[in-house]
Amino acid sequence: MRFFAFEVDGDSRLGVERDGVQHDITRGAVRDFGKRLLIEFIASDELDALISSVEGQSVLIEEMPTHFNWLPPIPRPGKILAMVQNYRKHAAEFGNEAPPAPVWFGKISSSLTGHLTDIRIPHWVDGRVDHEVELAVVIGGRAKEVLQDGALAFVAGYTIANDMSARRIQKDDRENKHPWLRCKNFDTFTPMGPYFVPARYVPDPQVLSIRCRVNGETRQNATTADMVHPVNKIIAEMSRWMTLEPGDVICTGTPEGVYNLRDGDLCECEIAGLGTLRNPVQRPTGQSGGVS
Repeated sequence: MRFFAFEVDGDSRLGVERDGVQHDITRGAVRDFGKRLLIEFIASDELDALISSVEGQSVLIEEMPTHFNWLPPIPRPGKILAMVQNYRKHAAEFGNEAPPAPVWFGKISSSLTGHLTDIRIPHWVDGRVDHEVELAVVIGGRAKEVLQDGALAFVAGYTIANDMSARRIQKDDRENKHPWLRCKNFDTFTPMGPYFVPARYVPDPQVLSIRCRVNGETRQNATTADMVHPVNKIIAEMSRWMTLEPGDVICTGTPEGVYNLRDGDLCECEIAGLGTLRNPVQRPTGQSGGVS
């Protein structure tokens, strides 16, 4: 079972995919729970009740509308935290060693966009703009100084994120000791989705195949087992420094193979069991980027 968010005529709705078929459960969710957004169910600790209602077919299930727009499953997280070089080979492709302890930075919720929406690279951004497929963890319970062994109990579920990165800007900012904020937070630079998969359906987040294709060509192909710091360690470490709250999103790092996107490209990020996040690329002519 996989949940998703979508929009019809400016109205945000809640959907579920079961056995490969998508359904609109918005009216049923509002009628039975008084809620219509996934984050509301997570924040009120009613996600399990919603799942049981769908499994038992007690919630009203309706056909999907013919035309709709995909939204990020969690449209406005309180925090988006992203790991730095959490795969050794990704660190190596930039001439670095992976950090011995978790290192992360913040992303801004206005950078989020949904499945099948365009990644829009500003006309004045030159140099490489890279794709970065990542397993995204959605926090389900308030976590403060939690132990690594029990950290997965604070996970509501998982989705896919593409942590887009403007490398020339990152290079400039690295010289000023803040290499992540500007280069990764343009509008549409965090595609997310298409689905949110509850944690009960992902018993081990460290055994998932993860890949990215551009125009059908595989560029990234790895497994989450290759993470330097696994999900439970990331949560435990982050919770030492800040309180993680329901709906917060953690992007867990990307494997090797990142590279430049050009105008007209189709970027596909896929993680086993979570689906495939597809986004066309819009990049004005003359700004296709080099390899710097």
